[in-house]
Amino acid sequence: MKEIETDRCILRKVNIKDEKNVYDILSDEDVIENLNMTIHKSIEDTRKMIQEYLNGFENGNKYPFAIIDKKTEEFIGVFLIKLDIFDEDCFEFTVYLNKKFWNKGIYTEVLKYMIEYAFEEIRTGNFRGFVMEKNLASSKVLEKSNFKLEKIFKVEGINGMIKSYLMTKEDYIKMEK
Repeated sequence: MKEIETDRCILRKVNIKDEKNVYDILSDEDVIENLNMTIHKSIEDTRKMIQEYLNGFENGNKYPFAIIDKKTEEFIGVFLIKLDIFDEDCFEFTVYLNKKFWNKGIYTEVLKYMIEYAFEEIRTGNFRGFVMEKNLASSKVLEKSNFKLEKIFKVEGINGMIKSYLMTKEDYIKMEK
């Protein structure tokens, strides 16, 4: 997995040494409130998840990127691209950032590079992002990045509705021009 450099960040493969930083993010209720996942109650929860990421990478169905601040080398968050198990020609993504880095344009900056990675390196036919309906900031990022709202749905056990945004290969090609 090649390292990717944005204006402010380095995107590199997540590794087990990131467990404390990932745990700090995923044990924060404010972060979890915006994700379709359960809060991490122990570092062991995080360790297992990172190992799943790494196993998925070996199998070619998960691409876990750590987002690192270029200047300070601080761990900002994770951008995970993974195979959509319901659509074999689609990869989906999850992003979670340390609250300290919210509303600083990092998601928008990184997403541009991850779209290119999904279509050019992974060679997916479609790219999908899911957002909690109440997470207006993330919805705006996806809409500005040329994703189209596909549907809004409910998932058992999740408090709130989820929006599904899709970018097709055709949308991506049009974007490039």
